Amino acid sequence: MKILIQALSKINILNKNQYDFFIVLIQGFIGITGKRTFRNLARYMQIDEHTFSRQMAKAFNFIGLNTEMIKSSKNNGEILIAAQDASFMQKSGKSTHGLGFFWNGCASKAEKGLELDEIAIIKINGDKKEGYHLSAQQTPSNGISKADKKKKKIGEPTRIDHYLQHAKQVLPQLIELGIRYMAFDAFLAKDKYVNGLVELGLHGISKLRMDARLKRLYTGPQKARGRKRLFDNGSIGFNDFKDADVVKVNDEDEGVIELRQQKLYSVSLKRIINVVSIRKYKASNEYGEIFLFSTDLELSAIQIYQYYAARFQIEFIFRDAKGFTGLTDFQTRDARRIHFHINASLTALNVAKLQDAAMQQEQDVQHAFSMTNWARKYHVDIIINRFISMFGFDQTSIKSHPDYESFLSFGNITH
Repeated sequence: MKILIQALSKINILNKNQYDFFIVLIQGFIGITGKRTFRNLARYMQIDEHTFSRQMAKAFNFIGLNTEMIKSSKNNGEILIAAQDASFMQKSGKSTHGLGFFWNGCASKAEKGLELDEIAIIKINGDKKEGYHLSAQQTPSNGISKADKKKKKIGEPTRIDHYLQHAKQVLPQLIELGIRYMAFDAFLAKDKYVNGLVELGLHGISKLRMDARLKRLYTGPQKARGRKRLFDNGSIGFNDFKDADVVKVNDEDEGVIELRQQKLYSVSLKRIINVVSIRKYKASNEYGEIFLFSTDLELSAIQIYQYYAARFQIEFIFRDAKGFTGLTDFQTRDARRIHFHINASLTALNVAKLQDAAMQQEQDVQHAFSMTNWARKYHVDIIINRFISMFGFDQTSIKSHPDYESFLSFGNITH
């Protein structure tokens, strides 16, 4: 918890009660068993469930806290980029704030529930990539019926407006961390979002649709009079990339991949973009091909490929938070408490991952991060603290014992 305590001392906290509560809350989110509801947290953490409810209705500077933790753990040689994506959260009931129909990737259809819009920081150090939560917000509901959707007025903010506003909100922290690139999936590769990022001073990296309209930049002779010709007519194909330099990448999962780069004009984005053709040969004459792009015209093909591939780390954040820190377990229908809960859940994951990274660096070892190990370690610590409290043992003599740290790892997977 050292990294959390240091970061808390650098941000504005309402009072000592909130400071102490937050430390207990993070310990509970990582270490208890069962759902992270007010009632279940109260069973383990010696705080009344109404206290959890009351404290989680208060404002808290999660963005500042996560920025401080990420900044303090940054090593020389690491590259930081941002990534933005949404995750569906199933929720029953009728009165939960933000309830509506959202795309559920697992079911490949829109379903009734909630949606979480996440902005994460991805650390890239050679082949090693790790994602950390920065900020999460609920996506506004679009109604829970087709009739509600039809009532939408012209000029009313869309989900794209919400995603862009979220990026604008964390812009000072991105600048503070020295981040210039935002990676996102093809759903956000739209004119309003991409050009909105550029106006904020960020460059976007994403994937193009296979039917995206692209135009070649015209480089031939111009007429003496009249408007200058900017683009060639005709569709874009592999021949447009055949003269480009080929960069071959050995991917652990995909094998050998060929990258070719070209500057083209995107009709939908209304701007010149840096396009990378990624081709993987499956058999003698069969291949798979996708097109990535960046608004930074100077970025190399290998960088665009690496930064977009690193974007997938945000999916591991969703997976671990849902599986281990109770991202979807909130026992409330109130907007303030839902916001607090989802950010606390994701921040708890940050604390565990950053502790693991610090431990590996201190012991000069490298192994895959295991959230299971840290959940067990925190759970044992909670049990020991309750044991000491109930039976009146001397806390110092127990926790200063040389075997105390090894006992916390009881039942953990050895690397």
